[in-house]
Amino acid sequence: MRSSPKVRSTADAAAASDIKARQRKQRIHKGLVLHFMVQLSLADDANLRLATRGMGRVHHRILYFAHFAPGITVSELLSVLSVKHQNIQAPLRQLVQEGYVLTRASEHDGRVKLLYCSRKGDKLLEYVSSGQRERVNRAYERATAFDVEAYFKVMAAMLDSDRLAWARRLTEQADPSESV
Repeated sequence: MRSSPKVRSTADAAAASDIKARQRKQRIHKGLVLHFMVQLSLADDANLRLATRGMGRVHHRILYFAHFAPGITVSELLSVLSVKHQNIQAPLRQLVQEGYVLTRASEHDGRVKLLYCSRKGDKLLEYVSSGQRERVNRAYERATAFDVEAYFKVMAAMLDSDRLAWARRLTEQADPSESV
C-alpha cells in the first residue's frame, strides 16, 4: 500500500525541518566551542606575560580600559566588567602603586576617580597584548577582507546594546597610545 503524495510531502517536510534544526544546533555548538577555545587561547597569550609581573587577568582588563578609554571612571569600569568593587580593588591599587595607572579626580566631582594608563602602563599593555595581536593578525591574514568584516558583523550582533556601545567607544579612539 502506497502513501498518498500529500502524506509523503508532509513527512518529507518534517524530515527536512528536523535536519535543518540539527544543523542549526550543530552550527551553534561549533560556534560556542570555537569561541570558548579562542577565549582560552587569547587569555593564555596574556596570562603567561602577566604572571612574570605577579599580575592576572583583572590587571589586564583594568589596563586595557584605562588605555583605550582614558578617563574611564571606576564606576564605569565596574559596570562594563560586570564586577563588584572588591574584585578590582587590590589589582587597581597595585597598578596605581606601581605606576601603571594614574588616577585623577573629576573636575565635576572630586569624589569620582578617573583612570588613565601611564606610559609605563602603555608599555606593559603592549607587552601583555602582543601575543594576542599576533594571534589575531595571523587569523586575519588567512582570511579575506570580506571574511573579516563578516566576522565583525557576527561578533557585533552577539553583543547587548551596552556592550556594543562600549565596543564602539573603544574602537573610535584614534591613537590610544597618546592617552596620557
